[in-house]
Amino acid sequence: MKRRGSITIFAALSLMLVAQLLFTLLEAARHLELEKSTRMNTDSVLESMFADYCTPLWETYHLLGVTATNGEGEFSLNNREAQLRNLTGDNFGSEGKVGPFSGISFLAVEMTDISFNPYLLMTDQNGKVFEAAVYAYMKENIAYEAAKYIYNNYEAVSNLQKDYGDAESSIDEAIDALEPEKEGSSSGNLKGRGSGTLEDVGITQSNNEEENPLTAVAEAKKKGILALVLPESAKLSNAELDLRQVVSHRQLQVGTEGEISGSDWYGKVLLNQYFVNYLACYTNPKENRAMNYELEYLLAGKAKDSDNLRTVIGELLAIREVLNMASLMASPEKQEEALALALVLVGATLNPIIVEIVKYGILGAWAYVESVLDLRTLLDGGKIPLIKSSLDWTSNVHDLPALLSGWSQAKNCQHGIAYSDYLGILLQFHSGDKLAMRGMDVEEATVCKNSGYENFRMDHLICETSVCATYEYSPIFLGFVSLLGRKVDCFRIQNNSSYSYRKGKGDV
Repeated sequence: MKRRGSITIFAALSLMLVAQLLFTLLEAARHLELEKSTRMNTDSVLESMFADYCTPLWETYHLLGVTATNGEGEFSLNNREAQLRNLTGDNFGSEGKVGPFSGISFLAVEMTDISFNPYLLMTDQNGKVFEAAVYAYMKENIAYEAAKYIYNNYEAVSNLQKDYGDAESSIDEAIDALEPEKEGSSSGNLKGRGSGTLEDVGITQSNNEEENPLTAVAEAKKKGILALVLPESAKLSNAELDLRQVVSHRQLQVGTEGEISGSDWYGKVLLNQYFVNYLACYTNPKENRAMNYELEYLLAGKAKDSDNLRTVIGELLAIREVLNMASLMASPEKQEEALALALVLVGATLNPIIVEIVKYGILGAWAYVESVLDLRTLLDGGKIPLIKSSLDWTSNVHDLPALLSGWSQAKNCQHGIAYSDYLGILLQFHSGDKLAMRGMDVEEATVCKNSGYENFRMDHLICETSVCATYEYSPIFLGFVSLLGRKVDCFRIQNNSSYSYRKGKGDV
């Protein structure tokens, strides 16, 4: 006799409940795995986007930024959003919306929405983002001690400038002081207001006006600074920027991030040393640059290379005058030589007040001539120490007119610093924000020279962002659960990620 299998209604219902519990647990486990997978995917695709940086900018200037533009070269995040969706599709093997039993994967999911908020552009906050990006790179490439040495040089120059910044005007004051003395001497008045005559101190008066270093310097200045420090054979760059289109002059796209704090002295030194290391200048030309004198442009901000060079050489001459004046004032021997010449120039009256003015004027003229010789050496690729010793000194007070009219140069001192390093000191006297904006001017113009980057813009570069990604997936196992009041079409998962070139992943 055959036995037939049977099951009670209660048992059947119990099996259904157990099965639906199992399917629900499977869907819950799938959801947890998808949460983990999508979180990893968001990090992964965002890092992949940031790996697509502007190559010419990195190779030339060692700055990282992701371009966000549409097909017409205008700022847009749409292409970057599409890139993240496509990468997600590749990672999960999904194409379009995924339904139950699609045969693709139990972990199939679709990224349905992506938003960038906040995000920082390279030009944001008047160059502070640029400064932060430079700081992040340079702090790994220059030691703190080296930065401190550079800053100490700047402080030394700044302090001496306060003490001897009037050396230039002393020449004009001395010339003016000598005028009444000449008139008194020519009219036969040899006593004047002084306490003696030239013969009293054993000095013979010279009537040769051409040997007067004060007038020689005054005449030399009329030639223009470039004629004094560059040979006639020097070929100057004729490169030029359209200032109406550069970063520092046009209206810029703005990101959505909050304020970035300003940098301290260390950050300022790193920024300026970055410019010295990677930007071209007169003595350090670089290939395929929009401006050949990039460092000079940072300091002067003029459209033409030649105008920038002229301005910067003038600033550097003033700095060298201050430093050379400090060397003269520290040398009793050179002050005695200046005094002796001052007595000759003042003439018979020997007015002590006039003598002192003329002496200081001679020291100023001496410092000026030595500075001209210094610049000739620096522009020729040589090195000059900040403060010269007697061994480093080149000029003689009695040969100043001849040194200006000829083509003499200062001694090249291996323990000195080069032209570009002096420009680094000059940069310390300028605002970091202004330098950052001008730095982006020349960097943008150079990148635009590369094929395929003609529409490149620094204010289209993302260097830091946070993203919020939304994923959708259709349930698989819940289709077997009949206890649900209504059918569930899809579930959503939302997670966030961030990336910064200046900080790294997850630190925005």
